[in-house]
Amino acid sequence: MSLRRNTAYEHQTRINEALYRIHADLSSSLEIARLARSACYSPYHFQRIFKQITGESVHDYIRRCRLEWAANLLIYNPNRVIVEIAEECGFHSSASFNHAFKSFFNCSPTLWRQGGYENRSRRLKAAWSESALNPHRRYYRDTLDGGRHSVPQQVEIKRLPTQPVAYIRHVGYDLRIREVWARLLDWGGAHGIDVEAQQMIALHHSNPDLIPFDQCRYVACLTLPEKIYPGDGVGVMELPGGLHACCQAEGVFGDLLYLMRDLYMHWLPASDYQARSIPPHALYRENHFINQSGRFNLEFRIPVAGRVIGTHGY
Repeated sequence: MSLRRNTAYEHQTRINEALYRIHADLSSSLEIARLARSACYSPYHFQRIFKQITGESVHDYIRRCRLEWAANLLIYNPNRVIVEIAEECGFHSSASFNHAFKSFFNCSPTLWRQGGYENRSRRLKAAWSESALNPHRRYYRDTLDGGRHSVPQQVEIKRLPTQPVAYIRHVGYDLRIREVWARLLDWGGAHGIDVEAQQMIALHHSNPDLIPFDQCRYVACLTLPEKIYPGDGVGVMELPGGLHACCQAEGVFGDLLYLMRDLYMHWLPASDYQARSIPPHALYRENHFINQSGRFNLEFRIPVAGRVIGTHGY
């Protein structure tokens, strides 16, 4: 391995520690000094390396993640009080949340719930569906006007344990994910892990109805039989346990977007549950990114909690 690649993997491994802390609790203060310590950098070098790897400053990355997830929760949890969602996503005053949300989405949180989400999504999908480079054009055309959905009938609520995993982050819901899985499995084999005996799990951080496919964030994970230390650009973390709404699915590349949308936009708001501030994940029985058939068989799992009845206001 070249020195340059080795250095790049070392930076990625260390920044992974900070990214894990950010996504584990968006409501916390997420101070740069603490994040830098978790990555074993000085604050100055941490901010420089973080931007080099993510393409964003630490402040901008955290702000975007908080606002994107708040935008989702406003829709997924229609009975939650807005200020509670704001606090869950790291905004500790109504005024600061309202200002940040308007600046980012050109719409207040209240208007977002009253049609702002649909209007923005429709405009974005109209543009994305015309791009010849977009592998999900069919999905955007099918759902442009809110059509083509069927609420899944078989959703099972399970309480899952925490799960240690090794992982690699990827930006883009695209076929380059194949390369990520190949690299992760090669890493596991090189570290003496019987990868055939482990489970493959994919985290889906982004809502493809709001985020361009090439900016959506995907995390390929491999369960671990014992404690393994991170390295070579591969991180190690624990997937949170707790209640999950689980649904079985089969299909080919692109089909999972339909299920994600149906569960979050239709099943969840009508259910007795609400989404938690944790990304959903897919547990693969057959992984279409690495098998010959190109088909997946998986269980899609949404972290949920019992619904809290509130109002649509602040």
